[in-house]
Amino acid sequence: MLRKNRLIWENLYELSEAEVVLLGVPFDGTCTGLPGARLAPSRIREDFDLFVAGHEKGIGDLGDVKLYDAGDVDVVHGSPEDTFDRVVEAVREIRDETKAPIITLGGDHSITLPIVSALAELEKFGYVCYDAHLDLLDDFNGYPNSHTCVNRRVMEVVKDVEIVGARAGSKEEWAVAKKLRPVKGKCYVSIDVDVLSAVPTGTPVPSGMQFRDLWTKISKRKIVAADIMEYNPLVGHSTVPAELLKRLILKTGRT
Repeated sequence: MLRKNRLIWENLYELSEAEVVLLGVPFDGTCTGLPGARLAPSRIREDFDLFVAGHEKGIGDLGDVKLYDAGDVDVVHGSPEDTFDRVVEAVREIRDETKAPIITLGGDHSITLPIVSALAELEKFGYVCYDAHLDLLDDFNGYPNSHTCVNRRVMEVVKDVEIVGARAGSKEEWAVAKKLRPVKGKCYVSIDVDVLSAVPTGTPVPSGMQFRDLWTKISKRKIVAADIMEYNPLVGHSTVPAELLKRLILKTGRT
């Protein structure tokens, strides 16, 4: 269920040798705002190749990390459930070959659920989401797997859940959020770029975090896997998601 859309046309390493695995999921079928996040995986790869410096002082050099780009999941536009099944299958296939951290490029935030579900079958971890929205609705217009519900669904899979940077949510969601506690130890990190200020997204919220503040928080985490979600190239261009990708590669590849 994977197709080529890679950072490099031919990987320099075998999957079994990888220290970090990159996976794209070009799907935005549950988006409730402006569509276009499905184009983000390819655009982030392009920006990573064109604009991102290979060395980051204090973190490391990309040349020292064995990166394997698995390409994109062959999604089913119009069918979130079929797409989720294919994401689970792709993650399982990768995990059959390597225990290296997987960094996923979305796509709307609903994609996080099948990734977390597949990984949770194999190991225990907490879940930390950096997001302007709580995404804790039980359903959106009767549909339980909308991107607005992703963190509520993750709570059914992972015991320890933390949401950082939220500034938008319903009364119901804030009530649920009060029950959450900070995550300690190893965790899956999900980054919805609307947590930041001035990164193009289909669901913007004013007064976001600054990049440096976000990275300072993320850098303290023990990350087992991560994703970057909701960047929308149709709204505008930013190299911030590609920079986040670089730093996640360097951090997860060194631990």
